[in-house]
Amino acid sequence: MPNLTRLGLPGTEQAWAALGFTVTDGAFRVGQVTCVLGEAAWGFDETHAAPDTLGVPHLGAADSRADRQPRPAPGGTPPDHPGPGASGNAAPDPVATAHPNGVTIIDHVVYWAPEMDAAVADLSAVLGIPPRRRFFPRGPEGPEMAFYRVGEPFIEAVASGLPAALVGVAFLTPDLDSAVAAVRAAGGPIGDPKPAVQGGRIAGVWRGHVNWGVAFMEPKPRP
Repeated sequence: MPNLTRLGLPGTEQAWAALGFTVTDGAFRVGQVTCVLGEAAWGFDETHAAPDTLGVPHLGAADSRADRQPRPAPGGTPPDHPGPGASGNAAPDPVATAHPNGVTIIDHVVYWAPEMDAAVADLSAVLGIPPRRRFFPRGPEGPEMAFYRVGEPFIEAVASGLPAALVGVAFLTPDLDSAVAAVRAAGGPIGDPKPAVQGGRIAGVWRGHVNWGVAFMEPKPRP
């Protein structure tokens, strides 16, 4: 089974620290996944076809360890270093650590696809596995979705009718109330917990915080 091992996230160190994450040199670790600040992207420990067919930047191991100095603003002076993928300024991946928000793993990442048949064909070719499930979780009026297990997280592929893009992430915590309190204590803009479509509870971060979808989830209680 392929594993999602790297995830590129938009936003600054300050923005992610305000969500209760311990960020070091532009990166932090959540379970098996190294999160690298910069742009929305992903990386897997194995692929079976060219990952660029998915329309999402692919992070190789060198990219996730590259020197993580802040990127210049558009039109600004490039930083004086080789940039992602350079071997000369590589730094070790961050080790797993306890985050103040209590997050333990990534529950899922959200992938928008123009059309589901093509998305399933491409994802299955790249990952080398079929989807675990493909259905309309919000009923026939809602979008069709397909779910792929990639290690700890799922990929939640959504037929959006829009260009392919990685648009959000949901983090899993055993205590959502404590997570929300920790995020608010750190200055992060997060809503109140509410029931999640997939069971359990979810609390969403104001989208403008990093101009991307971020949520915290608590699993449904075991019977």
